[in-house]
Amino acid sequence: MSEKVLVKADVGFHPKEKPGMGQALKGQLILTNRRLVYVRYLGGKYLTAKATDYSDRIEEGLRNEGSFEIPLNKITEARADRVWGTPYFRLRYQTPSGEKACSLLLVSAMNAVAAGGVLGLALAKSPYDQLAKAIEQLQASYTDEPTTESRSKYCPNCGHQLAFKNTFCTNCGAK
Repeated sequence: MSEKVLVKADVGFHPKEKPGMGQALKGQLILTNRRLVYVRYLGGKYLTAKATDYSDRIEEGLRNEGSFEIPLNKITEARADRVWGTPYFRLRYQTPSGEKACSLLLVSAMNAVAAGGVLGLALAKSPYDQLAKAIEQLQASYTDEPTTESRSKYCPNCGHQLAFKNTFCTNCGAK
């Protein structure tokens, strides 16, 4: 399955669970059918950062210092929350060094890139709720494995490669 960009938005990034009084890092949040990506904009602090659309060149954007990606299966919590009456998006995820958390504030409107909307985003209350709902739904259908068409299956009895539609081995007859 090829990777598809589903949602993109300009965000303020805070490298902790709740946004604080300090200046956020400005960047682009990109949600695909495989991962959540934060690309930090180049050009300095929040007000001087140069907003650039990286949705069609994600790998290039990931080279920017402070950028990162999270496979959908590594996200442990994605939810809309509020602090001091201000809505924000809270994200917890697993890394090789343990669980991390960050928070994001939308700076621009969240754009659903996929035709016809993304997974019923219009049903949620706020853009933050919409993003949390989209991640939850994508996680339910997410797989690390290749699609069935490209996955190789082998007979457990003789090791002969099976066609993906076959339920038995044409070499030895085993199921």
